[in-house]
Amino acid sequence: MNRENKDGFQGDRLFLKKMKESGLDIIDFGFFRENVIWIKTPQGKYVLKGFHRLETCQKQLKLSKLYKGEKPRIMGTYTVFPNNKRYVEFGKYYWAIMPFYKGEELHFGNPKDVIAGMNAISRFHSFSKNIPSNIYNNLSSYSLYKKWSERYETFKYYARNAKWSRDMQPLLADILMWGKWSLEHFDHSAVESLERKAYKRKEITHGDVAPHNFVLNKEKSREAYLIDFDLFAAVPQAYDWLQYANRILPFYYWSYSKMEEIGNQDYLKWFGKKWFVICLVFPTDLYREWNRALKSGDQDMIEGVTKFTLRDFSHRKKFVDRIIKKIE
Repeated sequence: MNRENKDGFQGDRLFLKKMKESGLDIIDFGFFRENVIWIKTPQGKYVLKGFHRLETCQKQLKLSKLYKGEKPRIMGTYTVFPNNKRYVEFGKYYWAIMPFYKGEELHFGNPKDVIAGMNAISRFHSFSKNIPSNIYNNLSSYSLYKKWSERYETFKYYARNAKWSRDMQPLLADILMWGKWSLEHFDHSAVESLERKAYKRKEITHGDVAPHNFVLNKEKSREAYLIDFDLFAAVPQAYDWLQYANRILPFYYWSYSKMEEIGNQDYLKWFGKKWFVICLVFPTDLYREWNRALKSGDQDMIEGVTKFTLRDFSHRKKFVDRIIKKIE
């Protein structure tokens, strides 16, 4: 299949034949990614997702089954092919299928969308504590400190060899210092205790609470739900809130008072924890995006991440400076 060339996909008679054997007569299609395809059939629209490993595919299908039929919806879930198969093997992928859920992704500049996202995360966390032990024990887990240390070291490596623009050059010292400071002040005792307790309580995280992983149906209600099982992990639920804070604060000038206006209790309670506040200093989003862009060497990506970094840097610096002053 040719990701860039629709005719190439239509010309892949073997794939179309395989899908037709499963009961899908594909009328139209489009690519989100090489292994994520939307399709239109006489029965309706669906999304096909391909997995390299059968084990990964089956793991996600088991997780999906737990959330199926919950109302209000907590997760967008997989369904079966018209021939009742749960997956279809073709090429280098095992393909699973889910309905094409109608709705919009969240816009974090809209406070109502931010609230809808928080409520979706809260519902997800509340329900997910009921996951059976045999499924929970097969989920991946990680040490936050180790994960962030590796991300920081990777950024340092790429930063040394990168050709930085005049706009970015003056910011590098701060971006590196924020990572170094937060790792040096990382509250190992509090976080390791949180990770142990989370395991006993069978807490899980969604792991990618980005705007595109929420579906908001504005016609029927302002309720949102999550999609994508890729990064589910057996780690403290607080890590979802930490990531959510990191994603929404840039839209509100890194203002805690604004968070108090729109945040729910599940979210705001973490701002009273010292370890959480220290972790807000770590620029995980900047390291993630820069590591990806610098590794690829793609100039369009680098320009995009430069704009992403510059757009709220002064507000972020004030926010971080206040935390550092308070902690020290």
